[in-house]
Amino acid sequence: MRRFLPILVLALVAFTSVTAQAKSARAAYDGYCPVAYVEAGKAVKGDSKFTVRHEGHRIRFVSADAKKMFEANPAKYNVAYDGWCATAVAMGKKVKSDPTLFTVHNGTTYLFSNADAKKMFDVDADMTAKKADEQWASLR
Repeated sequence: MRRFLPILVLALVAFTSVTAQAKSARAAYDGYCPVAYVEAGKAVKGDSKFTVRHEGHRIRFVSADAKKMFEANPAKYNVAYDGWCATAVAMGKKVKSDPTLFTVHNGTTYLFSNADAKKMFDVDADMTAKKADEQWASLR
């Protein structure tokens, strides 16, 4: 068994590296444009021609203008919790979101896993966002 330990360690390191590379190769928010959420109030797929790397995420935009707007003020187009479902984060869980379901509240875009999660958030957005903010530190 001791002879296989170095091989096992190398395999785990290689797997972790490949997984991290695959994650970084994917577009954030399934390719939806964070500027469109705020400026158009719509979920619109971005174009791979207009891509920016920001805080470890590849973010796509609908146009060169949207990309410039983001680059000038990325905080304005913040998508909370790295795009995980905001309602699930408030409950202490990471659940993949559907980037077509969103709410822009107090200058932040929140994504949701389904219509019920969005509805729950929208009932008391301030409280749910506060709970999610508290939980996010331990979920990251």
